[in-house]
Amino acid sequence: MTKRNNPGIFLYKTVILFLSVFLFSCETEYNDKINTIPGDVIKVPGYTQIESFTIKDTENNSISAAITDENIIITWSSYMKLPQTIKPEIVLGTEAVISPASGTDVPFANGTEFTVTSKAGTTKKYTLEIDFRQKEPRTWTTTGGETLTKGLLQSIINRGSGTTNTINDLWMSLENTRVYFVSAADQTEYTAEIVYLGSGETVSPFLEYGIYYFLPENMPLGLYDLRVKNGTYVLQNASVENRFKIEITEPDFFTTVRYGFPVEKQAGETFEVRGAMMNILTSVSIYSSSNTAAVYPLEIVSLTPYRAVLKVPAGIPAGLYERMRFIRNNGGTSNLTYAVTVK
Repeated sequence: MTKRNNPGIFLYKTVILFLSVFLFSCETEYNDKINTIPGDVIKVPGYTQIESFTIKDTENNSISAAITDENIIITWSSYMKLPQTIKPEIVLGTEAVISPASGTDVPFANGTEFTVTSKAGTTKKYTLEIDFRQKEPRTWTTTGGETLTKGLLQSIINRGSGTTNTINDLWMSLENTRVYFVSAADQTEYTAEIVYLGSGETVSPFLEYGIYYFLPENMPLGLYDLRVKNGTYVLQNASVENRFKIEITEPDFFTTVRYGFPVEKQAGETFEVRGAMMNILTSVSIYSSSNTAAVYPLEIVSLTPYRAVLKVPAGIPAGLYERMRFIRNNGGTSNLTYAVTVK
């Protein structure tokens, strides 16, 4: 009997085969990887996505990142201290790996990169992005000119919301704060030395909320505008007409600054006293208020108009000396309560 092919059945089988191949190839979780054996095709996972990315804040609370096609976005508030590094817990797709690996200490900074590699060998890069949320600090208002003297401790503080010359809602991050002066003459910027940024201490001189700083020693005399960069904000005098009216002057009197005390030192070690016209000192001694007759001279290592570097010489008995005596070349003497402990 003669066999006859049925065209309808042949077409039906062809369509079924085509659909099977098409549907199988549309599985997005797999990439084809061809073996060296001709005609032998294996299927391996091709996942390169990050399923979740979680870190801990400074109070050990979990923060989950938002994952986009290219970025790992973490929202961070300014009231939380910004860590230098993080150890993220990372969950990936099937059989994928990531570098740096989950739990690895990495920089907590914009631009930190992670690379996901699938088992199929495909890769995808993700970049860390910090979405920093900072409340705008309240600036200060000065209605007239000011005079600031080099060598003296300066401050921008908050004595209450109803007064002028106040600052508030600062991000308490010294690394992200800059105090600087802009010259009225040529717009040159001079960065001040911040020695305290905080909400106030119980010991002088940092008793009140604010920023405490020393003027740049190299800035020329003249008129300036004071500015504070705190996180994403640059603050300056809210009274526009009174900007560039801060006059910087040299000191015309001797004084020391209650900064850097108390100190603990051994024989041979040095410490520093800050102030104005420090270079007119001729001798510095320490003594105890309980025995004012026993006065021990310190060695003067160096003097500048704004700093005196002093050394504890051998032979001074160990103990607490809560008083210092400063004698100047004009015959003046100052006895001040600056505590030095000799170990």
